[in-house]
Amino acid sequence: MRVIDCDVVVVGGGGAGTYAALRLHDLGLKPMLISKGLVGKSGASIMAGAVIVGSKMLGGTAQNAASSLEFFAKYYSHFLVDQSYLAAAGHWIENTFYPEMESLGLLFSREADGQIAMSHSPVRWAVAPMQGQTGILLMDIRRKQLQACGIPMHEECVVTALLRNENGEVCGLTALDYVRGEMFAVHAKAVVMATGHADRMVRRSTGTREQTGDGIALALRAGAEMTNLEMQFWHISDFAHPPTWQRLHIYPNPLVGTDQSSRVYNAQGECFFEQSRDAPAALAPYTLQVKRLTQQVLAGKARFSGGYYTSYSHVDAAVLRRYQYAGSAFEKLGLDITRDKVEARTTMHYRQGGIESDPHSMRTSVDGLWVAGGVGAHVTGSLAVAIYDGGLVAESIAGSLPDRHRHDGMTEQQIRAEASRVEGLRHRADAGGRAADSEAGRQPLAPMHVKTGIWDVMDEAYGLIKSGDTMRAGLARLAAMRERELPRMTPPSASRRFNTAWLDALDAHNLIDVCEVTLQSALKREESRGSFYRTDFPYVDNTAWQCKNIVARDGDAYRFRRERYPEGAIAPGFERQEYFSVPW
Repeated sequence: MRVIDCDVVVVGGGGAGTYAALRLHDLGLKPMLISKGLVGKSGASIMAGAVIVGSKMLGGTAQNAASSLEFFAKYYSHFLVDQSYLAAAGHWIENTFYPEMESLGLLFSREADGQIAMSHSPVRWAVAPMQGQTGILLMDIRRKQLQACGIPMHEECVVTALLRNENGEVCGLTALDYVRGEMFAVHAKAVVMATGHADRMVRRSTGTREQTGDGIALALRAGAEMTNLEMQFWHISDFAHPPTWQRLHIYPNPLVGTDQSSRVYNAQGECFFEQSRDAPAALAPYTLQVKRLTQQVLAGKARFSGGYYTSYSHVDAAVLRRYQYAGSAFEKLGLDITRDKVEARTTMHYRQGGIESDPHSMRTSVDGLWVAGGVGAHVTGSLAVAIYDGGLVAESIAGSLPDRHRHDGMTEQQIRAEASRVEGLRHRADAGGRAADSEAGRQPLAPMHVKTGIWDVMDEAYGLIKSGDTMRAGLARLAAMRERELPRMTPPSASRRFNTAWLDALDAHNLIDVCEVTLQSALKREESRGSFYRTDFPYVDNTAWQCKNIVARDGDAYRFRRERYPEGAIAPGFERQEYFSVPW
């Protein structure tokens, strides 16, 4: 197997990973980037609809700045965040991120007088060029920067395992180039996990197909701690049909060029959510939308799978045509964005939880392993904040990198074992493998069948209405799938090159680990908070649960601990309150 040496290997080609690689290069180190998809073309970063103005810049006021901190701490993080991290990120966005983006050619939409077009809301944001397209343009710039710097990029390569030396330190990884069908290993002084969110735990997700939780699964198996994995975001105003339009979003957020947002209506035509009325201080009021929809579902006036509608019909038509990208999608369905409602349904969105780490250095509980962006457990969803993580982790590594690689004979054994495991997932497709299955009375299963089976389990066990009983039932079903179905996975082809079923088999192993640890973590949190609603614990409990819910795996067993967040400038203001009555 080919072995590559570098100073730092970055896993993930989104906002956090690309910026981490660029900053490492600027700091005189030799980074390498590995992306499961195409760098800057997959994952969550391309889905970013806007970039937030988290300060008094661009005509903002002190109140705008205060509203930004309140939004991130309350509506986006539900007080499960280190607020000093938020303040540091906001300062960086104002003084570094925005100036750099404009200097690199990220051209924000402007009004007729030349001023940058902003939302007319307490928390302000800008778009380039239209709401829903900013991430695409930003990531195109990042890709060109990486190419100009000559940073090695290994695209369409999936990392299969982290390597650890005799001291337990992460010192590299193994990966499969699934286009060429070749495995390779990397020896590095540090590994940065920047794989983004684990959205693909259910059938409908706002992320691309690559987001099957690989970073969480790899870190979990390497002994790292996880934090708040149960804290999952959802969209409720994505197009219900056609089902392939999973991320096409009718923004409930304040719209650029106006103080309006979309409205959401139940099956009886009653408006049950409007941002300017129900959550004026929230930039992206996804959690409150979830609460209001859940109440409609419980009242029999909507379904999570549809039967309710969203619309921009009350918004100035000229503003919609100027700043909203969704108009053409309405037209393809024979609808008019300026007057028609479209049926909506829920879609799994970003996750707040992830790999436990220090938010001021990005260091994890395992030496040699660092994180950046959505795979960490710092804050949910903001592309600018994820990019801040990338710069911070680069600076932290540069200040503490060991003088030499830390691999040893133990890592060579791991490389051989991992090559054998990965090859085994492909070779089951040969005649001997099928004969062995037949003799054992076991019918082979396509890896995609197993993946969709895991999604179906999570749709039931980890939907928007949860209980201890349904989550324990989900864990039992996952355990049965691990025992009976994972061993039967058989790709229909034994081809080495671009064998996507081989990739699906790797995904299924990662998914089942991520889903299991997520349900284990969810069972431990005995309250409801954000989009996490348990019928058996239907209250927000700030006395016991305004803390990190930390889990790690030792073999087949899980261990848990809690850790309080530092006191911040903004506090919940109550100890315990009924879930639906909490306005965030």
